[in-house]
Amino acid sequence: MDELAVKTGVDPLTLRLRNYATTSPETGRPWSSKHLDECYRVGAERFGWADRSPVPGTRVDGEWLVGMGMASGMLSATRAPASARVRFRDDGTVTVASAISDLGTGATTMLAIVAADALGVSLKTVSAELGDSALPPGVPAIGSIVTGSTVPAVQAAARDAITALITLAVQDAASPFHGKNSTDVHYQEGRLEADGRSVSFAQLLRAVGNPAVEAIATTAPGAETTRYAMDSFAAHFCEVRVNRYTGEPRVSRFTTVVDVGRVVNAKALRSQLVGGIIFGIGNALLEVNAIEDNGRLANSSLADYLVPVNADIPAIDTHWLDYPDTVFSEFGSRGMGELTTVGSSAAVGNAVYNATGIRIRDLPITLDKLIA
Repeated sequence: MDELAVKTGVDPLTLRLRNYATTSPETGRPWSSKHLDECYRVGAERFGWADRSPVPGTRVDGEWLVGMGMASGMLSATRAPASARVRFRDDGTVTVASAISDLGTGATTMLAIVAADALGVSLKTVSAELGDSALPPGVPAIGSIVTGSTVPAVQAAARDAITALITLAVQDAASPFHGKNSTDVHYQEGRLEADGRSVSFAQLLRAVGNPAVEAIATTAPGAETTRYAMDSFAAHFCEVRVNRYTGEPRVSRFTTVVDVGRVVNAKALRSQLVGGIIFGIGNALLEVNAIEDNGRLANSSLADYLVPVNADIPAIDTHWLDYPDTVFSEFGSRGMGELTTVGSSAAVGNAVYNATGIRIRDLPITLDKLIA
């Protein structure tokens, strides 16, 4: 895309907007939700894309050539069948469980947040259980599918647990709501209410002598997967500096804006966005498996395989749109864990070209390739 923009004399961002796809070129289906055009515009504004010089090698700061590049990222949004359990306990707490794993990606917090939201209770009262095959079947931590698949199951289990709580309230003789019609008893923010009377779920459970009430629910994608294309999107903007004398490339600024549907945990989202971008910078400038003539890897240890460290990474500006994808799921949250790895190295490469006029197609872009 960047090379096409150069040959046609069209700004790379303008070229993308002129050819913006509203249906999937692969299948012809409309997207369940797509706001990549807004990602482009918001990212360009935050980054200062308007200051970019279209002529390579014309921006100079002392001994550094300065260039800007941009690229797009797209990651398939996939759901798989998933199960979850929500349990009300007589001590006033709630547990939510699913046999998923947390690799440090925030799955534990995600479970608790979604359950607290679905039940209208404080997050402090909710604990998550995961990482055990004895729990209701979950999905593996691959393909950025955990959140998109598990959230609907947690919501369904929460609704079913509320129904079970109300059923207990009207059927147990020791309940203050015994004998009432279940439609007259309402659940709200951890309490049951009817005829001006209100008790917490913990009070009800203690009154009837039940330690807990729970429900397990399983959800799966439906026919929407055959009618729509489902993806998450990113717009990357990068500034690099290349030393005029040594050819050393350095990333000096990076801005990424994503469209991932509804966000569950903003803090974890930003961490994953930044992590994916760092992956891309490493791929673009540092990481390579060098193979010797005898077939062995020349740099087979972490001492020799170069990955980005703090000195290689500038402050990274991230932003996300807030458009729940309610076709993908009721909650509207799509996967994004691997999204920003896609396209971020391309933005670096395009920025290097804008700085130097040298187009490198073989990654990583090391200084020897930039010395004229």
